Amino acid sequence: MLLALIVLLLFAGFVASWYAQHYAPKKQPSIQETQSYPLVFIGKAVKIKQPVKAYNENKGRSEAFFHRYLQKFFPKQVYTDLALPVGNSYYYPDFAIISKEHNLYVDIEIDEPYNFKGYPTHTKGADDRRNAYFVQCGWAVIRFTEEQIARQPLQCCKFIAQTLYRISRDSSFLKNDLSAIPDLSFTPKIWDEQMARQMALNASRDNYAKVFQ
Repeated sequence: MLLALIVLLLFAGFVASWYAQHYAPKKQPSIQETQSYPLVFIGKAVKIKQPVKAYNENKGRSEAFFHRYLQKFFPKQVYTDLALPVGNSYYYPDFAIISKEHNLYVDIEIDEPYNFKGYPTHTKGADDRRNAYFVQCGWAVIRFTEEQIARQPLQCCKFIAQTLYRISRDSSFLKNDLSAIPDLSFTPKIWDEQMARQMALNASRDNYAKVFQ
């Protein structure tokens, strides 16, 4: 009788564990959980959703500027024309860093506070659904501000390398020319709509946009 009870309890524990792993709702990442950039979200899916080839016509000067740095420090791992299918549409990463050797798929984003018309963009919570989708698909997401890319591009690359190491535990990501670069020190706060509108009124992007020319 006692043995049967033990077996029953063990089986119940196994079923509960299996259910939690496969069906229990998982907490979705939210950018409101942190107050400053860069933002990092790490997926843990066993099977990673593969991207498809797709041209993104919305890339700007900041992407072209940072692309040169990424190519230098992550050669043959940086992709600019990929997309992740979502329903009948797509999410387009600004950059995808892919290491099939480590089963690593990372979406790198550059967030600006307002667009060329002065409308707020990437405000607090605006990208939560997108971030959550990438995480559910087994991807990691790293979001920098446009100003971080402009002021500290080398430090941003080092932060990416540190994150790749954090995920893979492969120290080779840290053994490159970035090791002598100081850590990223410029970590601006996430902006809400009111803050973004004020930055647009102050034309704050003009203070650093010259480096993209």
